Amino acid sequence: MAGRMNESLVALLEERYGLSAGRAAPVRGLGDECEIWKVSRDGGFAVRVSPETRSASDLEWVYRVVERFAAAVPEAVAPLRGADHRTVAVWKGRPVSVWPWIEGAQLDRDEPRARRQAAELLARLHSAAEELNLGGRRPLPVPRCERCAHWEDLSDPALDAALLAWERRARSKPLAVHGDFYRRNLICRDGAIAGLIDWDELRVDHPERELAWAAWELSKNPAGNAIMLERAGGFLDAYARTGRRRVDRADLVPLIREGLRVEICRNRTARGPGAPDDDYTAAEARAFRDLRGAAL
Repeated sequence: MAGRMNESLVALLEERYGLSAGRAAPVRGLGDECEIWKVSRDGGFAVRVSPETRSASDLEWVYRVVERFAAAVPEAVAPLRGADHRTVAVWKGRPVSVWPWIEGAQLDRDEPRARRQAAELLARLHSAAEELNLGGRRPLPVPRCERCAHWEDLSDPALDAALLAWERRARSKPLAVHGDFYRRNLICRDGAIAGLIDWDELRVDHPERELAWAAWELSKNPAGNAIMLERAGGFLDAYARTGRRRVDRADLVPLIREGLRVEICRNRTARGPGAPDDDYTAAEARAFRDLRGAAL
């Protein structure tokens, strides 16, 4: 990322949002796929420049849903609308959006209070999603990796059967879910979660799939190759108390393994055939194997 914002992007932000961004500073460590800039004015704003692979119309749909979440859940901060009343502008083929800057630090998953608050927030999000009438679904598929023909060590017919059986008997209806609920997207300040950021993976899905992955992300060990069962149990207890949603915990380990398989396959595909796993992917592959037969 360059140290100075492009002049044409500065002009776009001025024209569309009335935002003077000439002294914007690049931000690193946020947004895996986006360029993030901080504009220090009126409390601060975050300018997100998404890659060309993201559809501006798709993100416009997403951000309108975020606006509705923000009306019910304070941590879900909505983006700004431009002079044309849209939340997304396009600059050099890349979607651009502007958000209030949320001051704070990424959630510490080793802090029990923070994990509890994350579980409570997720439960409130899912409860709010039940009240949303989306009027059509976003054209973003649920991440899947079935059969994994290219990666022999991930083939697991028993898992495939368990996932299929779960989908057939799932009690929940698909809802709008955040899609990337983990510590780096949870910003904390003064001992509380101040904001939930990066909604670009929002999709319509069964909430159990998001709950399972959130439990993994916030309860895995430092090496990222195993889940700490006591932490996971506490997370699920806090979610259940807040949302009053009945969840069959026997379903969650297969859903965690499904998420692990999706990530492993994606990472391996990006690296190319024959390339060795990096440490992160190798840890996930071990967890995928070791969680077979585990219970929460």
